[in-house]
Amino acid sequence: MSRFIAPVLALLISALCFSGSAGAEEQELPPEKWPLTVSATVKDLLTRMSAESKATVKDTKKEDLILFHHGWGTGIRNYYGLWRGNQKLIQSACGKPCHPDDASMIIIEAVWAELQK
Repeated sequence: MSRFIAPVLALLISALCFSGSAGAEEQELPPEKWPLTVSATVKDLLTRMSAESKATVKDTKKEDLILFHHGWGTGIRNYYGLWRGNQKLIQSACGKPCHPDDASMIIIEAVWAELQK
């Protein structure tokens, strides 16, 4: 995948997963609605992704998933509260406290792995 195309695809996937008609307030889930496990987060993400976005992620080489860190990864970190205290999801992702960036990459990899099935 071209290093110039991948960031555009990451932003597209982020927009498709986290867009809504109500505006910015939909860009973050309230804490009482946060998924607390990677599997619940993956399930939610997959329901939000278009067929085209799923195909893009599925066709990406695992070692190239880092290209989604900005854009889609930012959307994951913001929407699922990784910067706002969703420690249970961070613990589920990393098995211990870790940086939200690391947790979001684990979630991206889990989405990719689910799409490989």
